[in-house]
Amino acid sequence: MCSFLSPKQPSGPGLTDMQQYQQWLASRHEASLLPMKEDLALWLTNILGLEITAESFMDSLDNGFLLCQLAETLQKKFKQNDGELLACGNSKSIPCRRIPCRQSAPSGSFFARDNTANFLTWCRKVGVGETCLFESEDLVLHKQPREVCLCLLELGRIASRYNVEPPGLIQLEKEIEQEEESPPPPPSPVSPAQPAPPSPPPSPSPSPTPPKVSSCKKSTGKLLDEAVRHIADDPPCRCPNKFCVERQSQGRYRVGEKMLFIRMLHNRHVMVRVGGGWETFESYLLKHDPCRMLQVSRVEGKPSPISSKSPNIKDLSPDSYLVVAAHYRSKK
Repeated sequence: MCSFLSPKQPSGPGLTDMQQYQQWLASRHEASLLPMKEDLALWLTNILGLEITAESFMDSLDNGFLLCQLAETLQKKFKQNDGELLACGNSKSIPCRRIPCRQSAPSGSFFARDNTANFLTWCRKVGVGETCLFESEDLVLHKQPREVCLCLLELGRIASRYNVEPPGLIQLEKEIEQEEESPPPPPSPVSPAQPAPPSPPPSPSPSPTPPKVSSCKKSTGKLLDEAVRHIADDPPCRCPNKFCVERQSQGRYRVGEKMLFIRMLHNRHVMVRVGGGWETFESYLLKHDPCRMLQVSRVEGKPSPISSKSPNIKDLSPDSYLVVAAHYRSKK
């Protein structure tokens, strides 16, 4: 089952210094970005007709040229679909201009920054908010890949309003929005197989074409249930009060004390809808499951004193806390 899931994130290192912890944290941060990069790389490949992968994502975009090409391509698609939206009164003015860019701009150069700035200017005009934009340096120098990804996801949301196929994560967001607007289904926890009601005999009719499996079924079906169970049980927890991961209905799970929407992205990554964004299920559990939080790391590599029972603050010695960093400001 591990073959189609996100790469398993290694448990935290035994810490001897802060540098080791920061290196591990950076690798975990990069692993959490992988599903987003894969999704956006697939979207850009479909839009631009060029092969872009998660591994080459930032290298392919960092001179800004492909982003300017993306802007011009989306601009044309917006115009093509604008007539229908204007008839419904759901459209706003779309910029119609050539976006200046230099194809031969070297990575890290002034021209790469200029290309990126022109793309960001276009993004503002089509409605991408300032909070979703990134700085030119974030792309050109690969400083903030996450900010670049979030900006492109927001652009995908805008594209979906003009009937342009958005990235997979945006499709999942729309699926969840539709589910929230509809009445909640009755709970159907995973349980031993129950006898199904007898179905009426099929009427003699020509065999219909097999229905196309919807994205909803792909992202919330049996594959998702098995993947969630696999991640929740690895590593096995021996605590008497095990952290709750319980299926409530299709695509809805109670995790701890929260009710969450969980989806399968491209049959590969298990994603949790958190606030206005997404997070891998593994990363979410690392932050919220007390047992996993205690297993992350111990200063000086000391093993957890309570690995075989439920976390209890009384069992923690003063030197067993993980110290990340602290900044204090004196009160004047």
